[in-house]
Amino acid sequence: MHLSLDMHNSRWEICLLIGDMALFFGAIPLLLLWQYNVSSWSQIPFGWDTALLLLLGIYLVVIYVSDLYDKYKDYRTLENISRLIFAAWVGMLLGVMVISYASRFLSRNFVEWHAVLFCVLLVAWRTTFSALALPQRLKRRVLIIGAGDAGQQILELIQARSGNGLEAVGFIDDDPAKNGRMIHGVPVLGTCQELAELIRDRKVDIVVLAIIREKSPQLIKTLGYLAFNHCHLLDMPRLYEQLARKIPLDYITDSWLYLHGIYQSKLYYRHVKRLMDLSLGAVGLVLCAPLFPVIAAAIKLNSQGPVFFRQQRLGQAGKPFTIIKFRTMTEAETDEKPRWACPDDPRITRVGWYLRKWRLDEVPQLINVLKGDMSLIGPRAEWDVFALKSQEEEVQYRPGRRAGDPPGFMVPTGQVERVPYYSFRSVVKPGITGWAQVMFPMAGSSFEDLKEKLAYDLYYIKNLGILLDLAILLRTIRIVLIGRGK
Repeated sequence: MHLSLDMHNSRWEICLLIGDMALFFGAIPLLLLWQYNVSSWSQIPFGWDTALLLLLGIYLVVIYVSDLYDKYKDYRTLENISRLIFAAWVGMLLGVMVISYASRFLSRNFVEWHAVLFCVLLVAWRTTFSALALPQRLKRRVLIIGAGDAGQQILELIQARSGNGLEAVGFIDDDPAKNGRMIHGVPVLGTCQELAELIRDRKVDIVVLAIIREKSPQLIKTLGYLAFNHCHLLDMPRLYEQLARKIPLDYITDSWLYLHGIYQSKLYYRHVKRLMDLSLGAVGLVLCAPLFPVIAAAIKLNSQGPVFFRQQRLGQAGKPFTIIKFRTMTEAETDEKPRWACPDDPRITRVGWYLRKWRLDEVPQLINVLKGDMSLIGPRAEWDVFALKSQEEEVQYRPGRRAGDPPGFMVPTGQVERVPYYSFRSVVKPGITGWAQVMFPMAGSSFEDLKEKLAYDLYYIKNLGILLDLAILLRTIRIVLIGRGK
């Protein structure tokens, strides 16, 4: 990202820059009053002005290098909020190192507390900027290559999320039957041969490649030329992921998942997360311990059977473990007659209904967390019977493409899992709560719903991070408080 010399194009970047500078200086007065009992700028010792300008320069350089002066970024997303916080953290570390050698006027304590306040103000300012500027003033014109199912799905998503500042101007498709048609109010403008001309004439900002089949050499050549001439290219799954916060399973491949970091190790995050699991899990068990006798008594008085429900589940790397929950049903499920629970399942007891509503039946899983079988946050631990069925391979077919193929002729293309990419869930530990549970809390019990939840699970695995975990925890608390979901 480069700040343009054209004032018309760069005014929004300049707006971001001025806002950051104003917040930097706005965070200072309260800290001065608190730390140094300075109530007037005239009382500031000589040399503070130089030190503050040096610290400001460090922050601005770090934010710029982090590519956070892009006016088109949506600073309401977790990804960009985390980048802002990380940039402020790096700026603070550099500031502490530089100021400690270059200035005797600013203390390390001042720099650290100023960084905390500046970071909070920065996130609030950038979030407000995106909310006000993206929907209208910073609209980007989008051209979609491919007017098939993938192209139509991304169009519907763009139209449903107009607050992101995207405006679909049309489709490109080589099928003569589609040329000139209107699809959801958007025209098919021409073929791939007219791509460069249409981008120029329609002032297109983003080109979305929504062709799942093989691309022609001419199209690849044209896209390569456009990429080197300041046209932003995105594939359909990437834009879909950004807008819907899930992975479109029907439009990706194994190689797409590998190339987009589904197997990134993020070693530092795994260690931090384990520490978080141990600390929060232990605290949770201590806080909930007084409830155990009450819940146990209620379960025993309401129905016959054990207090705890144990079942075999699949964990990380497909390793089986026994999950522990409070029993909420009158009869235990068995391997001979496996079936999913449903919202109006007659097996759910009266006490069990309330335990499920307020998620109290999940509390004993904290024991699994402390043992290392589970994490607080991750994909739901599915019953091994259904998990293994989801990974069973089935033959996949596509329509025949040869001229001599009869109508309806299907060609086998290989084998895929019954729920595609289901085995990728085992990359991480299952969790008590997760992205799928908070984004799709009303999910039913079926392989179709399992596939929808997997789309969210893969998004979580691909975007692992502390901020995403924090967002899941906050959404989980909200769901529990309103008693929403299964």
